[in-house]
Amino acid sequence: MSRRTILLSLSGLVVLAGLIFLWSNRVLIYRHYTQGTPNQVNGYTWYEPTEEIAGNHDGFFAIVQADQRTVSADAISKASAYAKSKRSESLLIWHRGALQHAEYWLGLGPEDVVNSRSMHKMAGGLLIARAIADGVINSVDDPVANYIPAWRGTDKATITIRNVLQMSSGLRWFSIRDTPPFGLSSRRYLDPEWDRVLLDEIPMSFTPGTEYDYSDTTADVMPHIIQGATGKRYTEYFSHALIKPLAAQGGFLWINREGGMPHGGCCLMLPPETWLRFGLLLLNGGAWNGQQLLPDTWMTDMLTPSENKEQFGLMIWLGKPYLERRLYHRPESPINQVPKPGVYNSEPFLADDLFMFDGAEGRMVYIVPSEDLVIVRTGFRPPAGESEWDNAFLPNTIMRGIKSTGEERP
Repeated sequence: MSRRTILLSLSGLVVLAGLIFLWSNRVLIYRHYTQGTPNQVNGYTWYEPTEEIAGNHDGFFAIVQADQRTVSADAISKASAYAKSKRSESLLIWHRGALQHAEYWLGLGPEDVVNSRSMHKMAGGLLIARAIADGVINSVDDPVANYIPAWRGTDKATITIRNVLQMSSGLRWFSIRDTPPFGLSSRRYLDPEWDRVLLDEIPMSFTPGTEYDYSDTTADVMPHIIQGATGKRYTEYFSHALIKPLAAQGGFLWINREGGMPHGGCCLMLPPETWLRFGLLLLNGGAWNGQQLLPDTWMTDMLTPSENKEQFGLMIWLGKPYLERRLYHRPESPINQVPKPGVYNSEPFLADDLFMFDGAEGRMVYIVPSEDLVIVRTGFRPPAGESEWDNAFLPNTIMRGIKSTGEERP
């Protein structure tokens, strides 16, 4: 056989191997180069496949008559105008046991789902709490390896559920971007086997519990814990444990492949009113219609600041201490190297006990127990050239308008 023939044969094998590699990674490549635009209306339609989270809706809350409002018309008008001007999809305001206001924009209706982004993280924390109340998880101090057999006997065996809920798991977050689409940072999000990437390839970067490092990677551990503890599909337990007991509308969740796994920190599609019901559950101390759904001590435990991040409890954001610019990630993270990182707050919240579900672009559930107040806002970043989202505006505007003494707050 001539040298030329050998070279041609080898070249053909290389080409064939390349084609096989590309074909075997076709889903990853497609997802990388066609990534959805979650900051656009109906951007969630890119996500596929999805899995249903069944609901059991008992009807929309009725909005109180204008003369029965416990929040002034002026405050509601200001909040509505602000939300509308900042590309909001929805604004729901609940006070003193009644829905004061519900408004929808950008073609959204009450029954339509929204991309919840990182608010899924907070919902995942509630699922952990429900699993503790159900007795299938013993404690937040359990090692996650109790529920994830693949991590037993590994360097991840010391991670506790508390470490996960406080964003101090020690799992590596991607401070340096590797080469997409085949780098670890891309595959852990887009690969149809991202569950295997998480369990087998993500390395540790610090001792669990010693640092704060907010990440989707850590949040992705929660569905594995839930499925390992309950023996149910994550979506099945989500419906059973939260959606149906709250008589809420259901939705759907992106999974990496048919019968595969979801992310724990994104890609959850639910209607705004369902998020309101999550807020009301916490406003009521974890009880709904006389049934205690969360452990009796959960509210205290959840709202206790973590040692490594004062504004973060057990997978929940706390409203104090005040920072004009609250960062998601630790200060030295390259993710913060943008002109306006994190979330802008023009002033401190007027209530010290305010806490939040927080998703990207100002998707928020504000809960204020002292004022019997829940506010839901979903939507997107303000239009280009407009001032950025002020995270303090809605709750403070509404609190200033509460008719607690017949007068508005100064």
